[in-house]
Amino acid sequence: MNYIPPKAIECWRVDNPRGELYETSIMDNYTVISAYGRYAHCSGCKIVSWQEFLSGELNELVTKTMGSEILNEIHHKLRSIT
Repeated sequence: MNYIPPKAIECWRVDNPRGELYETSIMDNYTVISAYGRYAHCSGCKIVSWQEFLSGELNELVTKTMGSEILNEIHHKLRSIT
């Protein structure tokens, strides 16, 4: 059996060329990934399940880094596919 990496269903990105790069993706393996950083030495990510995300697990992080409008879009999209 071959490993098949998860694919993004939908992705939101905030890219400030003079600052950070933020990205949140809904993945087809029932996870949500919120990642940040432009360079390897100062980057990171947090991965939660769809249910954890809908329960508010990343609300503060996504709101702080990407804004409440994008958070609402992600919640809306996730509810529409669950």
